[in-house]
Order: sequence, then structure tokens, then C-alpha cells
Amino acid sequence: MTVSHQNVWITGAGSGIGEALASHYAAQGHTVVISGRTPDKLDAVAERHPGKIIPLVFDVTDDDSVPQVQSALAGLLSHVDLLILNAGSCEYIRAPELDTALFRRVMDTNHFGMINTLRAALPLLETAPQRPHVAGVCSLAGFIGFPRAAAYGSSKAAAAYLLNALRLDFGDLFDVTVINPGFVKTPMTERNRFPMPFLMTTEQAAAAITRRLQRRPFTLNFPRRLTWTLRLLQLFQRPWYRHHMKQADSQRGSPTHDAD
Repeated sequence: MTVSHQNVWITGAGSGIGEALASHYAAQGHTVVISGRTPDKLDAVAERHPGKIIPLVFDVTDDDSVPQVQSALAGLLSHVDLLILNAGSCEYIRAPELDTALFRRVMDTNHFGMINTLRAALPLLETAPQRPHVAGVCSLAGFIGFPRAAAYGSSKAAAAYLLNALRLDFGDLFDVTVINPGFVKTPMTERNRFPMPFLMTTEQAAAAITRRLQRRPFTLNFPRRLTWTLRLLQLFQRPWYRHHMKQADSQRGSPTHDAD
């Protein structure tokens, strides 16, 4: 399927999936604005695609910066055809402690960051010559509870609900796709100390996303094997939770539990 030239804005594009997506869209001839908090990372990505990728520094957790970002974006693009809400963070809890600040940090990026980005993008979505498209990167982790992932998983589940609800409230303005990736090898997941089944590269993830976004699905889940595994676990939750509850009890009783 051939897609005409688009103006694309991708947040969290200094590395990982966002960087790979930016490269894919730039290689297809689209104009891509990339955002993140670190200017050096954004500049490095832009330099690999001169004239096609434009860096725009934006901390999605900074509510007060939205008007300035909105103005800066309007100086770069006449409109936005495709907005990819990709900025994300992950922090793991350490039971039996519950750190409110940790939960708030993760939610600020993964949930409220989407709202701030949409606030900045709305005027340029409204001026798109054809129906624009908003896609948000959530996670298969929102399907079922995972050990230590209470902050991350709940923020991604909240983000998915947000996007699905906005599809109703803004359905006359833009299409919405919820993207739920599995494990992708990024700087964020490199910190994980547990097995990551069906691990994909950022290139594989970006190729899957760019190809399937052309059809503008409501939901884009991948990889399929992990998706169906988690769907099955949703049907048979009790064994899953009992298994991990026993592991948690065992680890709390172990003197080496704090070593990780």
C-alpha cells in the first residue's frame, strides 16, 4: 500500500522504538519531527536523515511547556498527519514497599505525557488536509499483572483506556490506534533481569508498526505468539497468580532477596 507524504510527530524518539520508527518514516520520504528530553540524542538521530528528521526538545511530563512546544511545532509543520505517542518510562517496585513518588513518575510519562502531547498537537491535527491518525504505544504488560510491574503495567493500562475513550470523544477529528508491543530490545528493557520471551529488535518492532498502522486498526498487538499466550493467561489467571505469589513469598524469606 502506497502512502502519500505525511507530516509525522513521534515522541520518545531519541532511542529505542521511537528512533527506529523515525528512521522508517524518514526513509519512506515523510517529514518527521522527533521529540525527547535530551537534545544530543535527538540531534544524532536527525543527522542520519538530513532534511527529513527535525528535532524538537519536549519533556512530556512538563505541563507548563505545552504552549511553547505547541508554538514551536507550528513553526516546523503546517499540520500533523500522524502522531505517535511513544515516550515512556519503566520503574519496578520493590515489595513490600510502595513508593508513591515512583508510581507518580511513571504515570507522569506514560499517561499524562500522552495528554500533554495531544494538547500540543491538537491545533495541527485539526488543520490536516486529510483525516489524521493518533497512535499510542502502550504494552502487552497491561493485559495481566506481572511481578514488580505494578507502576509500569498500570500506567500502560491507563494509557490504553485513555486512547480508547478519546476515540469516542475525538472520533470526528482523528483515528486512534492502541499499540501493545511485547518485549523489544531497547535501552529501557536492557535493564531487565528476567527472561523476555519472543524478544524483538527495534527494527522488527518498527517494521511491524509502520506496516500495520497503514490500515489504522483500533488495536495493534505484537508479537502474536506472546499476545495469544497472555490472552490464554487472562482466561486462566488463578494458576498464574498463585505461581508468582509463591515465588514472591519465597524471595521475601531469602537473605539474598535485596541483592537484585
